[in-house]
Amino acid sequence: MDGMAKLPNEELSWEEAVARYLTENRDYFRRHPDLLEILAIPHVGKGGAVSLIERQVEVLRARLAAKNQEWQNFVAVARDNDVLGEKLHRLAISLIDAASLDDVLGSLYDLGRHELRLDRVVIRLGVEGGPLNGRSEFVAPDDPKLRQALALAGERSLCGPVGLLGDLRGLLGTDDGEMRSMALVPVRDPVRSGFVLFASRDEQRFPVGIGTIYLDRIGALFLRACVRQLDGA
Repeated sequence: MDGMAKLPNEELSWEEAVARYLTENRDYFRRHPDLLEILAIPHVGKGGAVSLIERQVEVLRARLAAKNQEWQNFVAVARDNDVLGEKLHRLAISLIDAASLDDVLGSLYDLGRHELRLDRVVIRLGVEGGPLNGRSEFVAPDDPKLRQALALAGERSLCGPVGLLGDLRGLLGTDDGEMRSMALVPVRDPVRSGFVLFASRDEQRFPVGIGTIYLDRIGALFLRACVRQLDGA
């Protein structure tokens, strides 16, 4: 059947009539079990024929296998999120305990290089009078690379191939040609703005369309810790 309702005066074909009858009388084969012994349905992809019950079992097994795969995928995602949650928790504690800007920066570098096992971590934050404390991470608010990165990222973290960075690829260092995927995390508050750039040699590490909620949270924690140190200086 094509799924379209028939008009009252429109005659059904024999096939449509049989299909409708069986749909409306689902206990038909329970009342006529002898038919199950003689009915046969082509065995898709294998030739020959199988009984109706065998075919039903095959369909149910296929559906069960699909559901099991969905469940396994769900469990894998949940497990990964749990691991990321633990790492985010450790970062938050480290940032709370940070006694200086160097400690804040060190915590984020440790997260990227050791916890997340990334190949490159780049940090830039616009501050008045930057560079600050001799650290290249702090630049003037109107720094061209900073402005370009923020315009590229928009409001949320941007993930994908390193080629998306365009001219900004130079931020990754002399071996930036080895980087294959990246996550550009913008950080902003009413006074300051900046970004954290994560990069990996694995092209599947930050694929386009990946969820960015944890990346956004990392950026928010980092910025808050920096602001606390800057305002307390």
